[in-house]
Amino acid sequence: GCSSAHILPELSHGQSFHLAFARAECVYFLGGHSLSSDSRPPRLFCLHVELLQGSPLISCESLNTGMSISSAIITRTGPTHRYIILGGYKLDSQKRLECSTVTLDEKGIHIDHLEPPTWIPDIIHSRTWFGGSAGEESILLGVPTEGR
Repeated sequence: GCSSAHILPELSHGQSFHLAFARAECVYFLGGHSLSSDSRPPRLFCLHVELLQGSPLISCESLNTGMSISSAIITRTGPTHRYIILGGYKLDSQKRLECSTVTLDEKGIHIDHLEPPTWIPDIIHSRTWFGGSAGEESILLGVPTEGR
């Protein structure tokens, strides 16, 4: 029944098409498209939310381990806080044909390279692709073809 708005200087330039992960009182925002510079800077923010009586205490920290990525597909790998990031875009016309794992634990966030799948030519040569998580460890990719 209650809501409030908070302005955080770290996020004041706007960002879209980012990834978000949450564990306990931390929400991590990875990558995204910057509205002010029309770019994909390698960013990672940690938003700390402490729920207190009356009003939440919110702080934001910029971390140095970000990625230049937007519009990626993410899926959780099970009941733990481990995720797989598939694809995305580095630039408007440059797909990111890579995979990464993200693990959230008591110490923070850990991002590691993961061997990508064998990409079929339809995906490699397409200008756009769409997708999303289809459940634990499953990802659905859609590649539009000419006329369809």
